[in-house]
Amino acid sequence: MNARIGALILLVLHVVVAGCGGANPVEVPIQVQVSISPAMANLNQGGTQSFTAVVTGTSNSAVNWTLQEGAAGGSVTNTGAYTAPSKSGTFHVIATSQADTTQSATATVTVAAVVIFLNQTGVTLDTGDQFAFVANVTGTVNTAVSWAIQEGPAGGNITNSGLYSAPGTDGTFHVIATSQADTTQKATATVTVAPLIVSVIPPSNLLGLLGARDFIATVNTSLNPNVTWSVQEGAAGGAITAGGQYTAPNTTGSFHVVATSVQNPTKNGIASVTVGGSGFRPTGDMSTARTVHTATLLPSGKVLIVGGDSCFFNGYYYEFCPLSSAEIYDVGAGTFATTGKMSVPRVFHTATLLNNGKVLVTGGHDASAELYDPASGTFAVTGSMSVGRDSHTATLLASGKVLIAGGQTLSGAGAAAELYDPTSGTFTATGTMTTQRTSHTATLLANGKVLIAGGSNSVGATLATAELYDPNSGTFTATGAMAAARMSHTATLLANGNVLVTGGIANTANGASLSSAEVYDVVAGSFSSTGAMITVRDSHFAILLANGTVLVAGGSFGSTGGFTAELYTTGNGTFTETGGMETARALAAAVLLTDGRVFVSGGSDTISAELYK
Repeated sequence: MNARIGALILLVLHVVVAGCGGANPVEVPIQVQVSISPAMANLNQGGTQSFTAVVTGTSNSAVNWTLQEGAAGGSVTNTGAYTAPSKSGTFHVIATSQADTTQSATATVTVAAVVIFLNQTGVTLDTGDQFAFVANVTGTVNTAVSWAIQEGPAGGNITNSGLYSAPGTDGTFHVIATSQADTTQKATATVTVAPLIVSVIPPSNLLGLLGARDFIATVNTSLNPNVTWSVQEGAAGGAITAGGQYTAPNTTGSFHVVATSVQNPTKNGIASVTVGGSGFRPTGDMSTARTVHTATLLPSGKVLIVGGDSCFFNGYYYEFCPLSSAEIYDVGAGTFATTGKMSVPRVFHTATLLNNGKVLVTGGHDASAELYDPASGTFAVTGSMSVGRDSHTATLLASGKVLIAGGQTLSGAGAAAELYDPTSGTFTATGTMTTQRTSHTATLLANGKVLIAGGSNSVGATLATAELYDPNSGTFTATGAMAAARMSHTATLLANGNVLVTGGIANTANGASLSSAEVYDVVAGSFSSTGAMITVRDSHFAILLANGTVLVAGGSFGSTGGFTAELYTTGNGTFTETGGMETARALAAAVLLTDGRVFVSGGSDTISAELYK
């Protein structure tokens, strides 16, 4: 049974409640309801969205479309086609039932703000050069812009399409793109007009015969930064690749590397190269890039390369690329060959040649240690240290035992020391250092004692203190302090029995590197300053040569001489420059070969190796 109740327009649902003798139907009214789709929309200014409304509870499904904000909120047709206004904000589209005007549904529309992005916000051009600016406009369907120059004609010229032409005078100018949809929205690019300059880095260099150098060229233009490389003296002055790798000739002299702008071949930059008698020259490449690895000269004359990190300077220490691999460098062939792997990856570890010809590798991962046997080309686990360490020192004593001292532990820099006995394959505790140290040096003196110098402690403070380990008593005692606190420095035993200390980091807070050097007098038990290095260095290497001079090369962090090298002469206490390396090397591994040459590998995440002669 159908019925009308007052002025309400209801659809009556017949519900029959059945009883034993039957019953009259109970009429339940259903209310009109409106739903809208989509319920939310995100649009650009001027964008469109089709809304649909569904009406239930009535046979009349028609709706009226309106905007809560009126004309300021955009427009909507009688079919639900909405167009966003030319301004950002939040607006509301309403669908109201024609059958019951008290029933409606609302959709929320978010209209984005107009934003302009330029393909370049700063460019450098030569006078008269052209550059095509591109404006990307978001938040509106009208992506057109108007172009202008803030300084007017004096700042150059720009077309409607954004093609800018620099003026004939140098200066700084500003290109402005204004949205045509919203003229309050602008983007500005700064244009520097200056003569095109090609710069070559390094601008000067000292190399040995057949030495190599990686040159870099920069061009102060935003149009074409590419260059072509050449040697001014032709083949007589050496050779250079398209990538800027120069190889010196086998004759001494002064030569010039030239980088010529591709954009403007009349402009070039020139680096001067002096080729002397001594210096580095490339040898074979390792199987992988390595930094903070070790290099150990074997009795056979070959070099064992162990562990390290292949992306130390590109990632976080020990996060990505620690290595368990090892390889052998054949001095005669100038090539590398892989050998057995360690049981674990190791970084900032130590590798010490024992009197039995095996190599003891410690720490750099945990407390474990292992032995490399050159005869079998394999590693075997040996006894473990009392604590896990890295950045510690390992010193072969006259007794054949190895002193392990300090280093970074889980609780910070350590002061504990222990001895490794090759006969038993075990570590036993020995005296404790007078202070905690990590990234320090340990040098075996002619009298059998070990000089421990510098480093940093658990709170990161660099140390100037030094101490001596006496193998006879198994104790450490303080000795004279250095003139400067330093870590990541070098300490080299000189032919006269004294110790040369060079460079290092003076302050861990700012990474400031040192050029200073000092000498420890074994008899006096004190340090005294000697001549300063030509450049500041840390994380470098220093090797005593057969002629008594000390080769110092490489460096990183605050260093400026990552690829340069110098020689220290004990007689006059001065440093002089010598032929540099092919590339900058920090935390590389270097060793003196039996033929008197110096072999250096890796560092700064490089795969290459070089020989100094």
